[in-house]
Amino acid sequence: MAHDGTGRSEQLERSFQTEILDDPAVSDDVRERSRADMIWIHRRLGNLAAVLRLLRADPNPVRSLLDIGCGSGDVLRELGRELGVSVLGVDLTLPANPPAPMLELDAVRDPLPEADVAISLLLAHHLSDEDLAALIRNVGRSCRRFILLDLVRRRLPLLLFRIFVAPFLDPVSVTDGYLSIRRAYSPRELCRLVAGAVAGTGASFRHSVTRFSTRQIVDISYNSSGSQEHT
Repeated sequence: MAHDGTGRSEQLERSFQTEILDDPAVSDDVRERSRADMIWIHRRLGNLAAVLRLLRADPNPVRSLLDIGCGSGDVLRELGRELGVSVLGVDLTLPANPPAPMLELDAVRDPLPEADVAISLLLAHHLSDEDLAALIRNVGRSCRRFILLDLVRRRLPLLLFRIFVAPFLDPVSVTDGYLSIRRAYSPRELCRLVAGAVAGTGASFRHSVTRFSTRQIVDISYNSSGSQEHT
């Protein structure tokens, strides 16, 4: 049985099934409902607050913020308002009426705009291992720091989602939510991937998992000592 590096059994095989919203044929109405659910989730689970804490604790001034896989742009708008910084989002497809400045780009392969810090919320589990590693390296070409937040593939967050989150969501968001947790990396897998992606670049990273495994965060600093820390 595999372990995640914390001594706890993973107990969940990773799924590679495609999520409903990854289908280009999904209607705009369904996407809008899911986008509303997503910002609710980020607030309810404390994802926005966690990213804000990290950004405010940056020892260097944060004047510009790049959101990778910005989706609806609601997170980007809220962070910009809270921090009073210049914001820009990038995604493969953009909403009809974006609430913040956005560019239609492939963040894995296209050159990215320069920014002090890049963030990515709940994108990692949508990417292949190769694409996630390429994304991490690509961000390092234009940003000094990358905060990557994603789910944790364990039974506990699956149970918590079912009890405390799913009853408030659209059925499509519920289905994709279960699948997202099953698609996510274990902490050990994510640390190993990030370490390989930044090897030889001089970058360092910190990795943390919340007490109930509701999220994990990788905080990458480019052009630093090349060390890593797990909490």
